[in-house]
Order: sequence, then C-alpha cells, then structure tokens
Amino acid sequence: MMTTTTGTLRGQFHPTTSSSCSSSSSSVSLFFPGAARNLVNTSSSSSSSRRTKTRAMRGGRNIFASSSSSTKVKESEIKYHTWQGHKVAYRESGSKEGPCVLLIHGFGVSGFQYRDIELPKHRVFSIDLVGFGLSSKPSEVDFSMEFWRDQIANFVSEVVKEPVALVGNSIGSLAAVHVASETPELVKGICLINCAGGMNNKVKQMPGDFDGFGWQYKLVGPIFKVVLAIIDTILKIEPVATKIFDNVRSEESVRNALAGVYKNPARVDDALVKSICQAAENEGALPVFVNILTGNPGPRPEELMDAVTCPIFIIWGSEDRITPLDFPLGQYFKNLPQTRTGQRKTSFIELKGQGHCVQDDAPEEVNQLLLKWFREDELFSSASSA
Repeated sequence: MMTTTTGTLRGQFHPTTSSSCSSSSSSVSLFFPGAARNLVNTSSSSSSSRRTKTRAMRGGRNIFASSSSSTKVKESEIKYHTWQGHKVAYRESGSKEGPCVLLIHGFGVSGFQYRDIELPKHRVFSIDLVGFGLSSKPSEVDFSMEFWRDQIANFVSEVVKEPVALVGNSIGSLAAVHVASETPELVKGICLINCAGGMNNKVKQMPGDFDGFGWQYKLVGPIFKVVLAIIDTILKIEPVATKIFDNVRSEESVRNALAGVYKNPARVDDALVKSICQAAENEGALPVFVNILTGNPGPRPEELMDAVTCPIFIIWGSEDRITPLDFPLGQYFKNLPQTRTGQRKTSFIELKGQGHCVQDDAPEEVNQLLLKWFREDELFSSASSA
C-alpha cells in the first residue's frame, strides 16, 4: 500500500482566517482564476500583466519567449475516434503490449497537459474530452459529467479494449470517479489529482460541509449562489458572452491565468498557451464555454464514492487555490483513507509547494508516484481486479 497522510475528520477542522479570501475567490473559477472576475470586468489589468511578466523573468530572460521542446507526442501523432457523431482526439504512447492507463484532463485544457507523463512498460492514452482541445465542440450538447463519463467508458470499450487505470486532474478526476462508480468492470483503479467537486463553480453544498469552520466560511455558499446566478444570466446574453469569452481566451489572459495556477513558471511556455488558445478559436468554442459554465454541476464525488470498489490514489497540491486542501472537499479526500469502508485500497499524498496542475507542473514526480502506486497496490495483477 502507498503511504497515507492522515488528517482530522470533517467537522473537526478549524482553519485560520488568513487563507479565507484567497481560497474562496480561487475556488470560484475552476481552471482560470481570473475568469470569474472577467465576467464582470472584461478589461485586463495592466498591473497584473506587469506582475506576471516580472514573475516570468528568470536570469535575465523571458521564459515565455520559447516553446517547450519536451513534448512527447507531436500534433501529427494525434489520433481520432468517433463517438455519438463527435470527433474525439487522443494521444497514445508507451509500450504497445503493456497494461493500459488513460489520462483525463481538467477544465479549459486538453490531453496536451500530460505531455511529459511517461510510464515505461505501460500503454498510455490521453484523451481530449468533447468540448475541449482538438475534439468536437458541439453547440447543441447539454454538457454534464455524465456525458463525459459515457464518452470515457466508450473510449475504453472501443479503443483501449481492456480495463484501465484512470488518471484525472480536476474535472478529469471527477469524471474518473463517475466511470468507476458506473462501469467498474472497465476500471483497474483511479488516481485523482486535485479532484473537482462538480462540472463548474455551481458545486452544491452538502450537509456538514462547513461544520467547525468560522462564520465567514459559512457565508461563502449563499454569496456564491447569488454571484453565479448573476453570471448565468449575463452569459445567456450572447453579445456580452462573446465579449467575455474573447477576453478570457486571449493569449494574455491565458498566460496570466496559467501563471496564477502553475508553481513552476518555466512550464507556462508557448506550447501550453498555444494548445489552449487554438482550441478556443475553434467553431463552437463559445457555446461550449457557456453551456459548461451554466450547466448542472452534477453530483459531488462524495455521493458516488460508495459505488467505487477499485483502488484509489489521491494526489493533492498543498498550495492549490482552485480546490484548496483546507476546504471541505480537500478535507474529505485527505481523510478518505480512514473513512472509506471495507478492504478497498485508498491512499493519499500531499505534495508540498505544488498547485492544481501537478501532472504538468511536476511531471517527473507524478511519474514516479504513479509507477509506485501501480506496483504497491498491484494494480495490474489479476487479484487487484476482483
């Protein structure tokens, strides 16, 4: 078994007030920490831009000036699969004969974010969820976590053709929980990297979420509901939504957002920015953006967990401000090794100094952690699938 990190049970945790502002404001906006603010103020802050450029300078050079040359799967090697009439982009690497691993990205990005995940002797797939990356962006779809659950299950059945280990980040983690709970026969185990609580910021509050927290934390839910209701209304006004989206998808906004999420500024390179900006220019990107942000967030992962029987490995960045470890969802996962019943294998590791996108911020560390998990939990042995 992996070494686990224990924590206090939900309802007994008493956070300090010093982190309340940064934690709650960041958790509003999923991947783009500036996106919620842009919904009410679409002009970019020049001072923020200057700070970002200052942080990007290291040793007298601008780390944004050149693209990364370390990407393992080139654009020409991207493959396509069709599901329900939608084009599904994916990348494949590693051993053709090894056990299979499927990587699932988070909001606003694509499988490109797993560019430096290398798992020797494994057959590794990274998928672009419909609506993101190089996959189709259908305007008529009512996006939901169940929609992506079915996409992933179909991909495993039709493309991979054998049970897999699912590795997800953010909403990709949540999608992995959905797949494992609904189609356990397709899943060997799930690795959740900073798991999201819902498809968008309208994550529903559960009883006991803020028990033991200060009064200011208990105000977060009702205030956010009002703010998000206003945002929903604004986004349904097409000219306004278009202006907002044009601002959010600009190269400057994407760079600033990534700089606020990543801990290693050298990883925020031209290749990463290009992968996001180009996808946002595709036809259908605007209605997808609106549909996802205004849609039903779906069930919380806590509500699905009883149906998950496979091993779970949880990785969490200690400095994640999108899904903060000191908020109820982070505390739930931190304590899951103690609260998950039965003989089901569950492990948790907190990565000190890391943020929300650990798989791209610190890929070498994640590579080693995944290989250790496969080995210690005997993920691909016949006994582990029972």
